Amino acid sequence: MKRMFKLSAYALIFALTVLTLTSGITKERSGGRGNLVDELYNQAERQNSTLGNIADDIERFYKKKADALEKYNSFSAYHNHYYTDAKFNITLINDSTIKQKAANILKASETAYRNKLIDWQNTIAALYKNEQELKDLQELLKIMTTVPIVEKTQNSDLPSSDNIKQAQADLQKVIQKIKEITK
Repeated sequence: MKRMFKLSAYALIFALTVLTLTSGITKERSGGRGNLVDELYNQAERQNSTLGNIADDIERFYKKKADALEKYNSFSAYHNHYYTDAKFNITLINDSTIKQKAANILKASETAYRNKLIDWQNTIAALYKNEQELKDLQELLKIMTTVPIVEKTQNSDLPSSDNIKQAQADLQKVIQKIKEITK
């Protein structure tokens, strides 16, 4: 009988400990959300016109980039297709002198075309490099904007430890009662 009571007392202590340690945990507090930095930054962006203007500028940049690259890619695809087809057509020529003349004409034209693209290709490479810097700076801005928000909640929203201290005191009382009974 005494042994059964002891086991019941340990089970009660274990249950109280588990309840005490896990109370108050919700899905939101245990990582069930999206990226909290992004959420906080989006809130700050809605409240701060400077951040909102930056977001608008970034959105305009991406639209201009997409429009320009779409036109460039269409232009490039059209002309690359032409040169591929022209090279095939040259293979249809049987006379070696005529074939060589056609190949020379096509090669000169394609070289001139490729040279016209150099400025575009350099600009695109620089754009991608600057775009990476923009992304890095955006992440820095998010951190710099959200750290004060989080620190403010750390200072103002920290729950009182009175309940956990009371639970600890209650647990100690139960332990003491069980110890007295199980001597």
